[in-house]
Amino acid sequence: MPDRILNKSNYFDKLEALMRVLREECPWDKEQTLTSLRRYTLEETHEVIEAIDHAAKHDDWQKLKIELGDLLIQVAFYARIADEQDKFSLGDVIDTLIDKMIYRHPHVFEDARPADLKHQWESLKDAEHSERHSLMDDIPLLPALAYALKQQSRASRVGFDWDNATDVIAKMEEELAELSHEVASGADPARVEDEFGDVLFTLVNLGRKLGIDAEIALMHTNRKFSKRFRSMESLAEDRGVLLSELDLDGLESLYEEAKQALQETS
Repeated sequence: MPDRILNKSNYFDKLEALMRVLREECPWDKEQTLTSLRRYTLEETHEVIEAIDHAAKHDDWQKLKIELGDLLIQVAFYARIADEQDKFSLGDVIDTLIDKMIYRHPHVFEDARPADLKHQWESLKDAEHSERHSLMDDIPLLPALAYALKQQSRASRVGFDWDNATDVIAKMEEELAELSHEVASGADPARVEDEFGDVLFTLVNLGRKLGIDAEIALMHTNRKFSKRFRSMESLAEDRGVLLSELDLDGLESLYEEAKQALQETS
């Protein structure tokens, strides 16, 4: 009965009670493990990012409220599994977070006012990982573009970085030329893949110098392409045409028409 959740006196107790009941009584929740939940956590994170974009663009926060709840229950789920194995509880997670944030904000809690807060933040994070043998250690298993950005940001801490975006563009042109050469010469697929990866890595670095997160930018472009392609399909259906019957010029023309139509309605 829902009263055993809803009659709790605060939100924290409600969430803990909810997870306990789900783990004890729901067949699907019972069988979940740390590893089985990973893909759901990744999906929920991306849905939160989409909801953030929606709220920022349309001033409509309802979707973000829902998606943050979905992400929050992921945290509660992992903590509940850990609690069942006497590792830690949800309360421990919150206490650890609070302690860490106080430590990382001496300019707030200890009256210090450093000029470079970002440098302070990174220095304190490094101090927490004093046993790290390399700056490349302890990078989480992120999607490839996000992982590249993390690597590059770490390397920049010791000055292994270009001075400005113009330098990165020159490097990108160099990498594109190398890729073009390998393709034109009919190189082994592994060589082409290697050069293609170098181009992507350099593009991530260019985004970093421009203040653009490559992972987020590509997510935006993916959504944009999906909308335009769906509009293409709709236009073709209205005209009784199959996309597969059109040549490339016809498809390009329809794509441009769909693009223009979406711009006019946005």
